[in-house]
Amino acid sequence: MKHAKTLHSLFASATLAATIAAPTASFAADAYIESNGSQFINTGYYPSGKTKIAVDFQLTSTAESKDCVFGNYGASAGFSLLLYARPANTYFLFCGKDGDWSSGTAGNPGVEIDMTRHTMVIDVPGRKGTMYAPDGTVQGQTTDFNSAWTCNNTANWPIALFASCNNASGTSARQGVLARIYGAKIWESDDNGATYSLLHNYVPAMKGGYVGFYDTETGDFLSNQPVTSAAFTYGGELLEVEDDSPYVESDGSFWGAVDTRYFPNNTTKVEVDFRQTELWASHDCVFGHYASDYTLILYGPVSGSPLAGTYKLVAKDGQYAGLELSPTVAADTRRHTAVIDVPNRHVEMRAPDGGIQGQADLTSKAWTWNINATSPLALLGSSDGAYGKTKQNVKARIYGAKIWENENPDGSGEWIEKHVFRPCNKGGIVGFKDQVTGKFVSGGNLTAGGNVPEEADDPYIDTGTSGMAISLDTGYYVTANTCVVCDYMPLKQQNSQQFPFEAGDSVSATNANEKSYMRLYGNGSNGQGDIAYTCGKVLFQSTSIPYKPNVRRKVTLDAYNGKVKVETDGEVMREITLDGSCRNPNPSSTTLKILSNGSGNANYCMARLYSFQIYESGSLVRDYRPYVKNGVAGLRDVVGDGGFITASNAANAPKLTCGGNIEGRKDAYIENNHKTVLDLGYKANMSSRIEFDYQWLDVSNSGGEVVCGAWNDGTLRYCLWYYGSKIQFIFSGNNAVKQATPNIAADTMRHTAIMDMYNRSLAYVTDGVTNSVAVNSGATYSASDASVSSMGVFAGLRTSGAPQMVSLARVYSVRIYETIDNVETLVHEFLPYKNGDIVSLRDTVTGHVAEKATTSEPWPTIAGMGVDGAEKWVKELPATASLSEGNNVTLTAAAAGAIRYKWTLNGEVIDGATGETCTATWRKGHHDTPDIYACTAVYDVFGSETEGDPVTCEVANLPNAFVLIVR
Repeated sequence: MKHAKTLHSLFASATLAATIAAPTASFAADAYIESNGSQFINTGYYPSGKTKIAVDFQLTSTAESKDCVFGNYGASAGFSLLLYARPANTYFLFCGKDGDWSSGTAGNPGVEIDMTRHTMVIDVPGRKGTMYAPDGTVQGQTTDFNSAWTCNNTANWPIALFASCNNASGTSARQGVLARIYGAKIWESDDNGATYSLLHNYVPAMKGGYVGFYDTETGDFLSNQPVTSAAFTYGGELLEVEDDSPYVESDGSFWGAVDTRYFPNNTTKVEVDFRQTELWASHDCVFGHYASDYTLILYGPVSGSPLAGTYKLVAKDGQYAGLELSPTVAADTRRHTAVIDVPNRHVEMRAPDGGIQGQADLTSKAWTWNINATSPLALLGSSDGAYGKTKQNVKARIYGAKIWENENPDGSGEWIEKHVFRPCNKGGIVGFKDQVTGKFVSGGNLTAGGNVPEEADDPYIDTGTSGMAISLDTGYYVTANTCVVCDYMPLKQQNSQQFPFEAGDSVSATNANEKSYMRLYGNGSNGQGDIAYTCGKVLFQSTSIPYKPNVRRKVTLDAYNGKVKVETDGEVMREITLDGSCRNPNPSSTTLKILSNGSGNANYCMARLYSFQIYESGSLVRDYRPYVKNGVAGLRDVVGDGGFITASNAANAPKLTCGGNIEGRKDAYIENNHKTVLDLGYKANMSSRIEFDYQWLDVSNSGGEVVCGAWNDGTLRYCLWYYGSKIQFIFSGNNAVKQATPNIAADTMRHTAIMDMYNRSLAYVTDGVTNSVAVNSGATYSASDASVSSMGVFAGLRTSGAPQMVSLARVYSVRIYETIDNVETLVHEFLPYKNGDIVSLRDTVTGHVAEKATTSEPWPTIAGMGVDGAEKWVKELPATASLSEGNNVTLTAAAAGAIRYKWTLNGEVIDGATGETCTATWRKGHHDTPDIYACTAVYDVFGSETEGDPVTCEVANLPNAFVLIVR
């Protein structure tokens, strides 16, 4: 945001309230708003005997009589305060008594009328008025306020700027002035008039395309929005106040319009709150549908240089003809609300404050209004056809839309709310949430602004929009009896075809007659493509439903029953019956692949996938659901034997991401950058057993890489590494090396390695399957053997502390046990940990946080949440605590992988408490019922914040006679 620097100290830049973003730049030219004598702005402030006001102004003409710069005026005002200019005379200020003000005069500051800049200060408690020059010099002053004035009441009429207000609501004023106002401030004094508090600081600003004043003290924006024919002019660089109302914005692309799936009729009323961001096309359509049978539309035909035009609202049977409003409303970049009321034959345009800008009565039109629309209503464009194709897209923001239907076609009945569309960000997709039905509608290339609410999406896997080929092979061959149901959302439109799935080699009439073939694809065409399909012998057929980014569809291709069906949010948009001869006798030539074509390397689909089901002869045989296994996103078959499928495990191959409340994704991990190494500070001995839960991310280094261990020449040496193509252990005593291979190929799956020095054994656990390797032979040990260097993570550590063979990996946990007198005890449990910039492993037993072995490298990164599938606390709160007067206790609750914490006291959030600790202090008068402190860990789950389970502590506030006891 920007604002203009003013000259007078009274109008120096003020610090904005904490909830308002502070201006970031100043400019040489002071900002001002300029009136033409017909406008005014109601401040909403009702003056009193405690008021002090300052206005920085400059007349642009002295020709009118008693032009009022600011104030309220009249006997009914109850109390009047104003400044006006008498032509060929001096400025005259007035601060009247309670009641009729005409019996007295407030005095003349002795400054002649001119067109230079001044600041007028009227100090009612101080009973004086002072005129200042821009440099702060006093130009004139009066202190001859009538001593009989009591000034006890608060005025009935508010103060206006650029005129004097003359009614209680502030909607009417007189004696408008031709002037510039650079700013205004209002204070109120205490009862003694000794100290003043600043209540309002009005700064010239622009919001939603309207010029007005921004109050830096309250965050309010004041303007004369309804007066479209007399808009203010302005100069300097105004404060740009971002409209914090939630909105959805389109860049005007072909696929940006949003299909609401609502079909208007003769009982419909539509209200859309919008603002164009640019005038750029001959017919910018803000909302509507275009058809020969019924049309409901708002558009702004613009032409010329610069572009200009007026908004037109249409509601009629048959082809539309643009209808002007009266008065006309210019197509511009200001915020408006358009209303089309079909039953009452009325259209209008409103300003954000509800003021009517233009309207039209349609009762005289010879239109029949009887036909239901065959095209749905679109936002940010117009629809064309029953299936939601769009055109006449617009560069605009929509803040919300409402649709009602009247019980009676003549508008005499009750209005029934059918849809209330509000901006929403659902799982990173921008669109509108229908508050009535709960459905979510969206389109492509939409962005959001303001305080847009966020909502979690259903579980999904996601390719992203980078354009890298990802293919999931089901291993399934489709037959004449196969039915496939794909629930997906395209993420990007492009000219080339995109295949959500395909089974088969190639498409030709010949091979289609021989082998089963299934294919779903988006048919390119520069964003105007359709959802198309091939099913058996039916080749290259369009559904006529647009293949639009960010619009979720469920498509069924059913060769068994000869059906094709497309659904949106549970609504069947189209169902097609296929000829029975479409069924092919033989299975498909290639397996069914998801997110690519049948060969798995071309026509890949950039999409979000929610589920994928395969039926055979009417029975569900595979039901693929989003799942994360060992930190890898993919699909898991929950009914058949399709197992878990994902993108390639090869190094640097594109990977899927995921979102929603997806199964299997909760384990926290830290990941290095192929350079960072952690030092656990633990030196293993012959009573140690180490459980290391990890996952290599790259196993392509032929020279091998170590993921953990002590790589020293002491009496005990151990490490876990891969070399060539195999996973290997090194375990030695007395410098005699025993190298073991558990006969497992090095891969990027998740494993748990168990190095048991006490029992002289090694084990490797993968998906519950254990491979054990005995190491009793080949090396000798004594009970006193111990490692002389500490254990490294992401590499082995030498005695010098230098890393050996750094790997690229993820680490989920490190648990270390020691057996003493035949009793095994957990001595260290290192779990993923984050505190500020520090990302490491934290010991739940001792509280020690592992340090970096090489301080020059950055910390690892952290992701996931909890440990071993649950939100596991590193340190729990005490169940209870008791406090006496003057005492407090620090509550600590650190969770693995948490990015921050939410602390509450008796259910109320404690401001500023977002770290691992919170101080509970004795509270007087809270003896009868304990205070309940609770801490909830907040995790970053693949980019979305997710709360864990709260942990509570009851804190008793003891009477004064008790002592502090903490259990």
